[in-house]
Amino acid sequence: MKAESEEATRRFETIVKLMNQEMVRFQEEKTMDMGFTFHEFAKGQAKLANEIADAWRGLLPKLDAYSSS
Repeated sequence: MKAESEEATRRFETIVKLMNQEMVRFQEEKTMDMGFTFHEFAKGQAKLANEIADAWRGLLPKLDAYSSS
């Protein structure tokens, strides 16, 4: 019975060790994923801001022409 108890304890400790290693790997992977996601989001926002600025630059001469009339 003592041998079974020691085996159960060893298995439990192995499981805990593996779970801790997996949690570290998971956190590192999620950190990388989030960094990539934020980077791509920022690039998309910058592109969108440039497109909006271009649209306003194209519209301003037309608005100036109407206000000068």
